[in-house]
Amino acid sequence: MSDIVQVAIPRPVWQEYDYLVPEGALPPVVGGRVRIPFGHSVATGIVLGLKRQSKHGAKLKPIDRTIDAVPVLPADLLHLAAWISDYYHFPIGSVFETMLPREALRGRNIDVEPEKQWCPVREAASPEFKNAHRQAQLWKLLEKRSPILESNFRELGVDRKVLEALDRKGLVRWDYVEGNYDYRRSNFALTDEQRIAVDSIVPNLDDFGVHVLDGVTGSGKTEVYIQVIRHVLNRGKQVLVLVPEISLTPQTAETFRSRFGNVAVLHSMKTNIQRFNVWSRIGSGEHRLVIGTRSAVFAPFHNLGLVVVDEEHDTSYKQAESLRYSARDLAVVRANLLRIPCILGSATLSMETLHNVSRGRYSVSKLSHRPGTAQMPTFNVLDIRGHQLNGGMSPILVSKIRQHLAADAQVLILINRRGYARSVNCSDCGWIATCTSCDVKLTLHEVPVSQLICHYCEGKTPVPESCPDCESDRVRSVGVATQQIEETIRNTFQDVPVYRVDSDAASTSNKLERLFKELHTQQRCILVGTQMLAKGHHFPNVTLVAVIGADAGFLSPDFRAPERTAQLIVQVAGRAGRAERRGEVWIQSHDPFNPNMRALVEEGYSGFVRREQQTREAASMPPVTHLAVLRAEGTNAVEQEEFLEDRLNDVKNMHVETLGPVPSPIARVSSRWRYHAALIARNRRHLHEALKTIERVSVPRSKVRWSIDVDPADMA
Repeated sequence: MSDIVQVAIPRPVWQEYDYLVPEGALPPVVGGRVRIPFGHSVATGIVLGLKRQSKHGAKLKPIDRTIDAVPVLPADLLHLAAWISDYYHFPIGSVFETMLPREALRGRNIDVEPEKQWCPVREAASPEFKNAHRQAQLWKLLEKRSPILESNFRELGVDRKVLEALDRKGLVRWDYVEGNYDYRRSNFALTDEQRIAVDSIVPNLDDFGVHVLDGVTGSGKTEVYIQVIRHVLNRGKQVLVLVPEISLTPQTAETFRSRFGNVAVLHSMKTNIQRFNVWSRIGSGEHRLVIGTRSAVFAPFHNLGLVVVDEEHDTSYKQAESLRYSARDLAVVRANLLRIPCILGSATLSMETLHNVSRGRYSVSKLSHRPGTAQMPTFNVLDIRGHQLNGGMSPILVSKIRQHLAADAQVLILINRRGYARSVNCSDCGWIATCTSCDVKLTLHEVPVSQLICHYCEGKTPVPESCPDCESDRVRSVGVATQQIEETIRNTFQDVPVYRVDSDAASTSNKLERLFKELHTQQRCILVGTQMLAKGHHFPNVTLVAVIGADAGFLSPDFRAPERTAQLIVQVAGRAGRAERRGEVWIQSHDPFNPNMRALVEEGYSGFVRREQQTREAASMPPVTHLAVLRAEGTNAVEQEEFLEDRLNDVKNMHVETLGPVPSPIARVSSRWRYHAALIARNRRHLHEALKTIERVSVPRSKVRWSIDVDPADMA
């Protein structure tokens, strides 16, 4: 037996460490955890290898104990961790710190009993509950949806005490989950396009391949996923379905649960213990169909057979801090390591994915039609130059809303800015309310109280009654946001229900889910909200989508902003006309002849993509080139700029183009100055060679906090 273990420490360290295994200790296993001394503390380490000798000789410390007798991380995750460290130029220790749930890092033993599922006792049909309303609600829920996994009760808002009350009355029973995934047929037959997509993937389940599903909104991409998943589960393998937002997991899980029965959900809103339990059951093979957000790509699957990335274009798949990984890209890498298929689906595919399709790296299936009689919405640009706007809306748009409401339809208004007004200023001297800690204008909020809020540091301040500079009382709000649109709509359409959907009104996934359920019971109503409305939700009665404030996205200095704006418009437009009535989309614009907007409206998303590809090629920007951004922040602006200047000098003769350093678009956040610089290369290898030379540069964090962002989602 080997008496030395090579261990990765989940701390910000670049190297692995060797430790002795004392005689009589439980033998460590590769992929298992050990408790070890590290500096003046103890840590939970991951065993990467076993060996007989170490170059450190007699200096080695012994491990304290072996935690796992069997691996908790499969071989593919160990390889993935090494790939991540190399590609994102991030310490291997910190990679494992990101990969593992907190309870696993604390050394909690994996001794989770099989999960319970609950059912009503059928013999106790229609029991009398008298005043026990919550018991009656839970009984009806169990009758409708049983069996229900115990881990899903919290997500469904079920109080454990209510379940226990039913159990004491003998009205419910539980069994251990046996892992049955009995497929339940849909009432709808596959369209020809859906069948072609399924038939192109299923014969290739035993090999790696990236299958792109390019499907217009409402075309039935989920049904394609389900049919492929059915074949994978029938082989006894596991499936991971990634979604971009926590708010999407309840409805996605419900869809798959209705077709397969058992579904596990993994995301950061679960408690540490709940996440650890789900994570452990995935590793044991008990959970075979898993719906998760970004971090679920690190789940320790026992026998993974398929990875699905829904809405693959969504920037939420990119981690914005610390280890800045892309879950979409890691899904592809992991599938490649396991030689299994990966499906990327979206109505608005990312430029990177389309580039890989054009290069022949990915195969593609198109779903260009909606099933049944549902038609795609029509797009229109509303020129509001010279128009007198009321609360951000033109008279023509108000008239359009009135027409659709008169037909008992629902209306959706998108404005991607929460609050009441974009800023507050003085009409006499030009003073603008700005954050004292950040270089941004303060946003006016009127709900729940009138106040100015910084959307970066969340600092709050009262609204001044007069200008602090000239003492004028002509302090006015400028621009519109969701709360003002909501107020205007309520005043204009007083007999129509109005719902606001932004992170202030729907701060949790449960609140959002309850709101959407209520919408399905309404006939005519108006929804006002941010991009949260565009995230895959189904509103069958919406026939009009109005987009306000799209100009800023098409004119942004960030080269990715036009792509994100076009995707948002198409996605939110996809909420319209999903039933028998055709929908229409109206985009208010002060710049109606913007080339990007015209291409989108006249030729659809594919027309926008063709134009954007030409722009990117002319500017030598991704995906035709490869990009990394160096970011630095600290209390002294000069130190940040000088630090980045030194890094660019380090790579000056290394086949990469450098840009900057320059202040970030928001130069100061929370009293810290932010600078960035860019490295661009035609050859990906040249980019990584340059980054390799600077990845381990050390500097006191009190002076400079810096990071490398490979394949950045934005330039902010």
